[in-house]
Amino acid sequence: MNASLLSERAIRINASFGCKEEAIRACGRILVEEGRVEEGYIELMIERDRASTVYVGNGVAVPHGTKASQRFVKSTGMAIVQVPGGVDFGGGNVARVLIALAARGDEHIDLLTEIAETCADDARLEALVSASTPKEILSLLGAGA
Repeated sequence: MNASLLSERAIRINASFGCKEEAIRACGRILVEEGRVEEGYIELMIERDRASTVYVGNGVAVPHGTKASQRFVKSTGMAIVQVPGGVDFGGGNVARVLIALAARGDEHIDLLTEIAETCADDARLEALVSASTPKEILSLLGAGA
């Protein structure tokens, strides 16, 4: 993974949330703090999940915006939030890893491919859930310096 897309500052460990909307907002807040998106992106992340869940399976959710949210994206990047206790995304789908995306144009396609590979690897996914530092998560994703 390209190290410029994810920094230690954009990773949260051992988070917990009362609901999926709270979790998605937390992901959006990180993207705002990192300078990846403007505030308006967060509401469109919520809208995206309402239209079609951002839960992708195997304990992973990928909060991201809608097509209309492109105007709020300053630069392509991501944030990761580890939720060991999980957060319910409905229908029995509980996410323990949230991988928030912001992408300009079609740059998200490569990111989604990498995320799919991570989700398919049960051992690596479990390591992400049990990681104790942002640096460890970077290393597991191949983004460590």
